[in-house]
Amino acid sequence: MSEMSTNITFKGTPDQVLAAIRDYERYPEFIPGVTKVEVLPAKKPGSTCQVRYSLKLIKTFQYTLDMFEEPGRVWWSLDSSNIMKTSDGSWMLVDTGKGCTRATYSLDVAFSGFVPQRVVDQVTKSSLPALIAGMQKLINAKSKDQK
Repeated sequence: MSEMSTNITFKGTPDQVLAAIRDYERYPEFIPGVTKVEVLPAKKPGSTCQVRYSLKLIKTFQYTLDMFEEPGRVWWSLDSSNIMKTSDGSWMLVDTGKGCTRATYSLDVAFSGFVPQRVVDQVTKSSLPALIAGMQKLINAKSKDQK
């Protein structure tokens, strides 16, 4: 199992950051490694949708997450995967004023069978800077779209 949590300050209001987080279909444009995303109808009570990702890091794998939302928070749990046993995580958003948002990103992942530690690290810790940079680019794009 691999757990991590980090705090990031994004340039953008909480509404702008939330809009970017929810724009799952555009992740392949901005988030390295994400090759395809499908948004599916919700399956679990209380969830807003399911999101099926195809991710190419060291190898290609797919996973589907049940997505949940409430004001200032998006969280998920694993529905299915060809490599992961669990994937639970969240984005918690706090308005810091002056058009910025503090986001706490948390992820708890466990893989099925033997998965080399470098793959675990790539999925969790090593890909984090690219995820954050990609998310800021998506926030910027969403802000331009709204103007």
